[in-house]
Amino acid sequence: ASTGWGSRRSCEELIAAVYARQYAAVEYIHRTTLDGINAGKDVETLMREVTLPDELYVGQGYGRVSWGVKTIFESYLGWFHQRSTTSLYPIEPEATQAMLVEVAGAEQVLARAGDELDAGRAEQATALAEAVLAADPNHPGARALLVRTHRALLDDPVTANNFWHSGWLKYRIGQLEAED
Repeated sequence: ASTGWGSRRSCEELIAAVYARQYAAVEYIHRTTLDGINAGKDVETLMREVTLPDELYVGQGYGRVSWGVKTIFESYLGWFHQRSTTSLYPIEPEATQAMLVEVAGAEQVLARAGDELDAGRAEQATALAEAVLAADPNHPGARALLVRTHRALLDDPVTANNFWHSGWLKYRIGQLEAED
């Protein structure tokens, strides 16, 4: 019987091939992450370095390779990355970010964030603008810059085609614009 996709057997073979490729991709990420851990690399380095070879590309519509790397890293080594004593305590990063912004000045931090965005580093610009919001949740300049950084992040085709990532960025843009 025809299924519209050819014979039933060819559909079963296609499904098996898709699952085999997905399994191989996950196995590759797992093995490559463990190799990086054993080489002494930190989680952020691995999140940047681990990518799928073309023959294992499966798309990142519902997740990202970097998110899988972080999950694998923390599954083996836990949440304590042995870099910051404060991660052992219930200190919210936003509290200390706000203190730093108060010392440096919101406008100086936003100017640096704008420079980072102009240099193509939207992730860093986002972190700086979020620090300003930690100090002043109603700061219009920080909200406006975050809208710009989130739109810049959406310009990445992998991000734009990722359901969860692009959905968060669009949701956050809506929140930021509604607060104006």
